[in-house]
Amino acid sequence: YDWKLVNEKKPIWTRKPADIEKEEYHNFYKAISKEYDDPMYYTHFNAEGEVEFKSILYVPKKAPSNIFDTTASTMTNIRLYVRRVFITDEFKDLLPRYLNFIRGVVDSDDLPLNVSRELLQESRILKIIKKKLIRKALAMLKEIADADEGDKDEEAESDETETKEEAKEEAQAEPLYPKFWEQYGKNLRLGLIEDSTNRARLTKLLRYRTSKSGEELVSLEQYVDRMPEEQTNIFYLIDESLEKLKESPLLEQAAAQDVEVVYMTDAIDEYVVGHVTEFSGKKLVSLAKEGLKLKDESDKEKKVGEKRKQAWEPFTKWLKGVLGDKIEKATLSKRVTTSPCVLVSPQYGFSANMERKKKGQG
Repeated sequence: YDWKLVNEKKPIWTRKPADIEKEEYHNFYKAISKEYDDPMYYTHFNAEGEVEFKSILYVPKKAPSNIFDTTASTMTNIRLYVRRVFITDEFKDLLPRYLNFIRGVVDSDDLPLNVSRELLQESRILKIIKKKLIRKALAMLKEIADADEGDKDEEAESDETETKEEAKEEAQAEPLYPKFWEQYGKNLRLGLIEDSTNRARLTKLLRYRTSKSGEELVSLEQYVDRMPEEQTNIFYLIDESLEKLKESPLLEQAAAQDVEVVYMTDAIDEYVVGHVTEFSGKKLVSLAKEGLKLKDESDKEKKVGEKRKQAWEPFTKWLKGVLGDKIEKATLSKRVTTSPCVLVSPQYGFSANMERKKKGQG
């Protein structure tokens, strides 16, 4: 018999990235994802070193409605190949839960072909692949953010060679990262809680609106860069919506002293600030907690404050007596400038926002 080669095409991930057109990457994404839209972003790289593998990773344009459903039917986003032979797309452990929106392929020559899925879960090689895959996925997300900010810094790794899709294309009229944050911001915040190893990398990917940014999303790094020298903390406030935050009397002192405040509006942010307590040497401080000091006071201001506190002590004692167990204590404060009073939470207790959410959960 004369054998005839029917399929002359090489798998796209085995080819040199320089030889692949963007349209080919997009068509391949649609084939493996069953999506009609082009991907938001992708990266194609060859990992070398102790374990070698080739991979293409994609960020979908839109998050699926069942993104936080962890059943087996929704965890088929990464297709695992060994020497270009398909093994499985039902392997849950290649990427952590918070990165389950990423789709793509991984092809390794170091894994055995005749291995069961159960043995794969205990494979040392696969654990190394997972570690590198997470790093490359986070580097891809950082690339999206850096491209929007005009930052051309590249994190080159000595054991890997890669190529990335240019995020700023002529056809792209708007920044890409705000669109990514709108779709997947909750995933990254979940990662901050669950992945302590990569928490520092994930913290740099956080984006929030602030009291000075308008509609623009700001990173904690940008916030710190424009802090005045005398400011030593990052101040934030959490509520259900931007409208409620902007109307909060807790902002009055910060506004009067021209201090920028980070606005947080997602329920998961309450847990995020419990795990990310500082950034770049600056502590994250809530405006909703007692003991707030926006700036250091002079000795003269401290003396005036003590005298004022003593003068108003009869009134604060009376107020505590009237309200009883409804409050822990009543005290004189500089927090408000136009409102008569404001309710704050204990330093180490739940915030009012968290208390409200817990009551809502039953």
